[in-house]
Amino acid sequence: MKRNNYKDIKVSSITLDHLSRGVYRSSAAVLKELVNNSYDAGATEVRISLNFPYFDFISCVDNGDGMTRNEFERYFVKEGIGSCVKRAGNIETGRFKRPIIGRLGIGMISIGQICNSFFMESHYFENGVGKAFKAHIILLDTEIPKIKDNLKNGKQKEIKVGTWLLDEIEFDKRKKGFRIYSKDVRSTFKKEMKKGLPDDLCKKNINRIPFKQEDLQTRFFDKKKSIQEWKSYLETIWELSILSPLPYFGSSDNFPINISSFNKVEMDENEREDFQRAKEFIEERQKTFLSYNFRIIFEGIDLRRLIILPSERKNDIIPRLYFINFDQIIGNERLKFSGYLFAQIHRAIRPLEITGVQIRLKEVGIGVYDQTFLKFFRKIPTVKERWLSGEIFVDEGLEDALNIDRDSFNEHNEHYKKLKFELHQELNEIFSKISSIADKSQEKKRQRKEKKFKKDLKDIIYKHSNGKYKLLEKALKRDEPIIKVNEEKGEIILNTSSLPSTRKRVKSIIRAVELTYSIAEQIAEDEEERHNIFQDILIQFMEVLL
Repeated sequence: MKRNNYKDIKVSSITLDHLSRGVYRSSAAVLKELVNNSYDAGATEVRISLNFPYFDFISCVDNGDGMTRNEFERYFVKEGIGSCVKRAGNIETGRFKRPIIGRLGIGMISIGQICNSFFMESHYFENGVGKAFKAHIILLDTEIPKIKDNLKNGKQKEIKVGTWLLDEIEFDKRKKGFRIYSKDVRSTFKKEMKKGLPDDLCKKNINRIPFKQEDLQTRFFDKKKSIQEWKSYLETIWELSILSPLPYFGSSDNFPINISSFNKVEMDENEREDFQRAKEFIEERQKTFLSYNFRIIFEGIDLRRLIILPSERKNDIIPRLYFINFDQIIGNERLKFSGYLFAQIHRAIRPLEITGVQIRLKEVGIGVYDQTFLKFFRKIPTVKERWLSGEIFVDEGLEDALNIDRDSFNEHNEHYKKLKFELHQELNEIFSKISSIADKSQEKKRQRKEKKFKKDLKDIIYKHSNGKYKLLEKALKRDEPIIKVNEEKGEIILNTSSLPSTRKRVKSIIRAVELTYSIAEQIAEDEEERHNIFQDILIQFMEVLL
């Protein structure tokens, strides 16, 4: 390919301002765009490799319908990148009835954020005839001016953002689909991926990752409070699986909610109904995702959306599952969404990245989980915010609110504002409910501790006094001592208004009783004298502790 034969890349004005600022938030967001294109092209499988652990070659290969030469020329020559007419009135792909994700057609150059140049290769059928082409794309590193700086006398100046060259090649049926690849990887991307890699990933089998997705969860994602602690490479794998239109990982009774965790949970009629509706909704969504027949193979890992709730295996966790549903005409257009919110009362959800709520449009995650719950206005203790995780699936509407990066929304859009309002209304009720449940649970827990404390204290005093003293509980006045001893009746009266409220104090009191008897036993040989010393020291200990 001779360099002087390369042609300039044309960019639609609608995307120019965004290209000048950099479109995608993360490496996973870049790869998600390539995945979305494969998904819209009817692929059943897309394979991605970053050539771990060198990260000097990137490839994304699918088995979809491919891109025709006419489509390529329309994007790069005629209307320009960002002028895609992929929808053209259609909202679904053919045989799998997938909702079409793409709109503007800028996803194909998203890879430009992590490499300087790249190749595209497409093998496709047109009118029953197999055809193929290979194109080389070179992007310029010079800064693209913003639209306002590029307009003169009401006309847009021509901007050169890169060059391309296309050659027709022989069609290969085995390669049917689209592939995009590059060995011209940006040095910043290589450094980002290499930084923080766990040592055991680099010692053996360096050409492929020797584990499955469940091993990722066991070996890495379960070990830290945040995915970010594993740095860019593992974070990219996790985030790509969360953003993509993939089924949940796990068996039918364990995705993404472990339903068995609700078996012994007491719920009223409304809570039980909410739980059942949310459960059925999740099951239907999983069936839908499976019907799309779409896989992502990342470095040999068959990705699924890895969400495990409850994320902790503690006995004190109280799970709750709530259902969200909305369907109305807003601004002359229909807005329809449904979803769930899962509460893990008493324990923060791990990893931290799945706290909050994720909005999914056309089954694709629009950004990661929003831990502010779309800027929820009510002040909630941070610990309770971390008890909640959820997904909202938008089936109709909201698309006009979608920013060009397909990773965020225009917050002034009427559909977005309505979704935000409805979510906040739900959160008002949910946070009130889980706060009440938590308070009642804490009170029961306190009462159990108090009951156990009383029993332990009674047993230990009776034992260490050789049966001479029994512990009685009475609510004494404030001016009365905390401990009163009636030697004639053999009673030690404990002021119950000063009972300990923490486990640490309970243990301290029990240790004090044992220590008291030990001291008395060493000081006095006579039993009566020993009891008197035991009584005096015990009172002094209790005065200090209580």
